[in-house]
Amino acid sequence: MTLSSTGQSDGPSKTVVVDHVLRYPPSGLRVLIVGAGPGGLLAALECWRKGHDVEIIEKASHLTSIGDIVALGPSAWSTLHHYPNMLEQYSQIGIDAQIIPCHMDGTQAIDPLEFEFNREGVAQHAAYPVRVSCIMGRADLAHLFYQQCQRLGIPIIWNTSIVDYDENAEGGYGVAVSENGMRYTADIVVAADGIGSKSHKLTLGKPVRAVSTGYTIYRAAMPTSELRDAVLLRQLLQENGRPQTRIYMGHNQHIIFVVSPRLISLAITLPGEPRGSAVESWASTVSRDELLCQIPDSGAIDPRIIEAIRNFPENGIVAWKLSMRNPQPKWTSADGYVVQLGDSAHSFIPTSTNGATIALEDGASLAECLRLGGRRGRSIATKAHQLLRQDRTSLVQRMGLRNRVAFHQDSSDNIKNIAKAAHQGKWLWAHNPEQYALERFDEALAHLKHGKHFENTNLPPGHKPEMWNLQGEIEKEQQGLMTELTTNGDWGLQ
Repeated sequence: MTLSSTGQSDGPSKTVVVDHVLRYPPSGLRVLIVGAGPGGLLAALECWRKGHDVEIIEKASHLTSIGDIVALGPSAWSTLHHYPNMLEQYSQIGIDAQIIPCHMDGTQAIDPLEFEFNREGVAQHAAYPVRVSCIMGRADLAHLFYQQCQRLGIPIIWNTSIVDYDENAEGGYGVAVSENGMRYTADIVVAADGIGSKSHKLTLGKPVRAVSTGYTIYRAAMPTSELRDAVLLRQLLQENGRPQTRIYMGHNQHIIFVVSPRLISLAITLPGEPRGSAVESWASTVSRDELLCQIPDSGAIDPRIIEAIRNFPENGIVAWKLSMRNPQPKWTSADGYVVQLGDSAHSFIPTSTNGATIALEDGASLAECLRLGGRRGRSIATKAHQLLRQDRTSLVQRMGLRNRVAFHQDSSDNIKNIAKAAHQGKWLWAHNPEQYALERFDEALAHLKHGKHFENTNLPPGHKPEMWNLQGEIEKEQQGLMTELTTNGDWGLQ
């Protein structure tokens, strides 16, 4: 069999279809993915589809159902049509909600809004013709990807915690080291193990310091079928034909309240770290009464929120300290055999509303870059992936801080203008990360190898990337100042 310059075979020797998913010819690459979160699972699916042999390592003993909801835009689902059974499941479990901006007492501030990409007259989004349901239960999303991995036969090694990473440039492989000293090797090791990843020592030479943003988010979810003594919530469900994402905006606080026939989810962002033990972990929980004590003037809050809190399981509310890391200059090891993906490469706060979306984009981009690089070019392919993704990711991280300032303006005018203040634009949700990698990969390689000029185009047209850091953004937030991002480039919807 002859090989192209990238190390790929000239053509497939046979057609391979599993679970109605068409697979590319074998690439000869072994990819090890550390972390069975949504980003790691989708990266595994995409790597399998692109012909790579893939395996997953996960520290948990099984897939958990912990968590509230995630917001996922169309760019996260740009490859969904390649998985027919998963697409059918998605259409059943996605929550096609309207946005309802509210005052803290529950009074509706303006008419309901569709998410930008579902509005009439806007540009075609990246997952078209799929109707994108922006909201999904975190557990539902994990099971959606996990079940697809099972149908494709992708192996997962459970109950294995990775505590170190390494690479062997001479041998051409990456290494993940477990806590019992076992060394797992592969042509490419993907560190998709979240904000606590131990991969930073290899990629950056030191651990990454988390910077507190000065807030804690209290988050919980439950199946709607388990509601008890919830007259107000039942009434809200009966009165509305569509699920609702209710956004409550108040001084220095905001609440995201999802009410749907499938699940009830609540995320309350409050200033400070009052308990002292809130950490970045799903294991840090508080009781219902503890949360109610933290809410300023809880008697003035929408009584439906209080009713929801009273229904959540005792100690089933997670207190998550909201921290971020400055944008990372590197996501890969020196020789490129280890690459970070998702939160290990770029952490977000929830008000970005796109952290999970960006992680899923990563998976589609990385798998395609590895296919294009082939076995001989695999180590530089990871660096090309970072080059293609980094500017976009940094801008979306910054959007999270901008949005939080917008959500914490409690005047009537600011609430009514929330759609403008938290604007996204077609550059975000019309982007196809797989197609972008295919089209720009050679240019990225030319930049890395020969220093040729390269500018990303997965940004608002005309946008000029800006350097920023958390300290500067948080200082502006404390002064009530909002970073104006939409004047840099075209953030239009058409």
